[in-house]
Amino acid sequence: MKKHVISWLIELGISLAVFLAVADYRGVFTSQDQAAIYSGLCDAFFVPGVFLFCFGILAFCAYGGVFDIFSYAAKSLKVLFTPFGKGKHPRYFDYKLEKELHRQRPKPRTLILGTVYLLAAGLCLILFNLAIV
Repeated sequence: MKKHVISWLIELGISLAVFLAVADYRGVFTSQDQAAIYSGLCDAFFVPGVFLFCFGILAFCAYGGVFDIFSYAAKSLKVLFTPFGKGKHPRYFDYKLEKELHRQRPKPRTLILGTVYLLAAGLCLILFNLAIV
């Protein structure tokens, strides 16, 4: 349980650091214009949101076994082209079954955190459009 909380805090800390860096770069803390503030906040939420969301999708795919074919292909090339792997080489079906036995459950925390940031960016975009009217 404590390990999960530490993982959440690390991801949250890194994403908040990126958020603050982009917000400071866009002048959110010094601007007086309401539209400029919302525009900067939209960008500041969007950048870590996209990174976390895309990384979460990739991790979810990796936990699901989408990239198993690439690791099997690398092992097959080792067997084919080097003298080191001339032993018993499993077929892909057997390799996939063995990987499924040891596979961990997907951890959606990165995907959830990225979605929250993207929703906040969408809210700031709506506020920006209301502010410029």
